[in-house]
Amino acid sequence: MITTTKALAKACEAAQVAGSVGIDTEFVWNRTYYPTLGVVQVGYSDRDAELIDAPAIEDWSPMATLMADPNTVKILHDAQQDLTILQRICGAYPKSIFDTQRSSGFIGLSSTISLCDLLKVLLKVRLAKAETRSDWLVRPLTEAQVKYAVEDVAYSTRLMDEILKKADVLGRRAWIECEMRYYDREDIYEEFDPDTEMPRVRGSGALTHQQRNVLRSLGAWREGMARHRNLPRNFILSDEAIVSLTKKLPISAEAIKPMKGLGEKSLQRNRARIWGAIKRGIDGELPVLPNGNHKGVPPDDGYESRVDLALSFIKGTCLAAKIDPALIGNRSEITSFILEAANIDSARHRLVRGWRSEFCGRKLLDLLNGRGSVAIDPETNLPRWV
Repeated sequence: MITTTKALAKACEAAQVAGSVGIDTEFVWNRTYYPTLGVVQVGYSDRDAELIDAPAIEDWSPMATLMADPNTVKILHDAQQDLTILQRICGAYPKSIFDTQRSSGFIGLSSTISLCDLLKVLLKVRLAKAETRSDWLVRPLTEAQVKYAVEDVAYSTRLMDEILKKADVLGRRAWIECEMRYYDREDIYEEFDPDTEMPRVRGSGALTHQQRNVLRSLGAWREGMARHRNLPRNFILSDEAIVSLTKKLPISAEAIKPMKGLGEKSLQRNRARIWGAIKRGIDGELPVLPNGNHKGVPPDDGYESRVDLALSFIKGTCLAAKIDPALIGNRSEITSFILEAANIDSARHRLVRGWRSEFCGRKLLDLLNGRGSVAIDPETNLPRWV
């Protein structure tokens, strides 16, 4: 286990010399807002993996250098969460990422396939996943934990090479490279502004305009406090308490009483803040929420039928080409695309950028604007462009 910054620097330098390395994280996420990092694995193509004892490391600058190095490919499986954790702990924005899960969608597999299944399909390797729910903060690690952690990155470079080899046969390496540039975007690692999103609060049901604003304000305050204190949201204020305060608005700070999810001690500490959030909602001081996922014309009576047609065309095209349809976009993205089809903004819609545009996006746009048609291919029994 690497426990010093000096040893970490040596491992990161070796990773940069190798040119490509597997990266993974093991963490605990029970009673905190942010995951607590336990172990970081670095897997090399020509030797064993290194395990980094995350709680022991005080200076993460060597890892920052590695993660930001555009000349070293970092290979992860289902990369987003691991990258977000690493960006937060070392401060550097990742560059040159290869996601073995997402890239699998380009070679006839699911873009959400598990690492265990992917290794079994492509490399005929079987992993034991018994340590998935281990406590990665307890020391020393067990032999089973070490084996599990090492195996998660031991095959990373072989897996990437195999995916790219299959992509080359299909002529899709450039598409995968284009897709991987998504992880170079700095904005995907930034925390959202709680003032600009509607919080998810169970049991809120139908709300008046004022109640909706109070719910938003209480949710935004809770989010900020949870981040500040690194505690789960419900440890700050439960959904049940937010609903109760929203639907039975107190008339003053003193009128707020202890309730389920808001104990006496917590109320004493936060009474003024909670009342301030309620007042902010009552006074309508929050910014206007973004107007859905689309701009321009509102939905018309026939838009759902166009969505169904578009989804059929996309699914047929993807199945015939052995590409996971989930890579193209979800229903919300397709709906937004359709509602703006007459005056599409290529900066907003990835369907008309990069490989998606080449694969199906431009044809879909033509279809939505009355050019071209879709028919069932008698050989595949799938919808296709005519």
